[in-house]
Amino acid sequence: MTRLLIILLAGVLGGCAAKGTGAFLVPPGGEARAFDAARDVLRDMRFQLERVDARQGLITTRDKPSAGWATPWDTVQTTPAQETSDLLNQQFRRVRITFDDHRRAGQVEVTIFRTQSPGLRLSSKTWRTAAFAIDPALAAQGLGGAYSVPVRRDGYLEARLARAIEQRAASPTPPATR
Repeated sequence: MTRLLIILLAGVLGGCAAKGTGAFLVPPGGEARAFDAARDVLRDMRFQLERVDARQGLITTRDKPSAGWATPWDTVQTTPAQETSDLLNQQFRRVRITFDDHRRAGQVEVTIFRTQSPGLRLSSKTWRTAAFAIDPALAAQGLGGAYSVPVRRDGYLEARLARAIEQRAASPTPPATR
């Protein structure tokens, strides 16, 4: 019984996709199809599109927050470590997809941002109370409350999105329009 549990845990924790590149190729003559595929893949993952500029070959999304393990319907995390990090920190992801000048290739960039709250003071006696201090120097700079900083790129999600775009652009049926 213990052996079976260990095998199942190893399969769940070790079965994650490998980190890869966010680069993808566009099939010859499929430039418009690849652009539509990129837009549709982002929509399928519930990203809100911020900028869709076919002329410049650029698609960007709005911030997509996630609470990791607490949001099992959200599929932006690839590894258990990412699930835990998103649960313990107030984080969001922002996607930028660019196509080269000849529209023969594209690049997916996913940046993870974390919200910083410099004035938050947690109580040492109970987890239910917290105080918020305002630093006048930070407030004068417009940083009195909370602000977001980029912490790292998400290579796992970049690779997953790039593969999904390639597959959808190469599929014989046209991408669904919404």
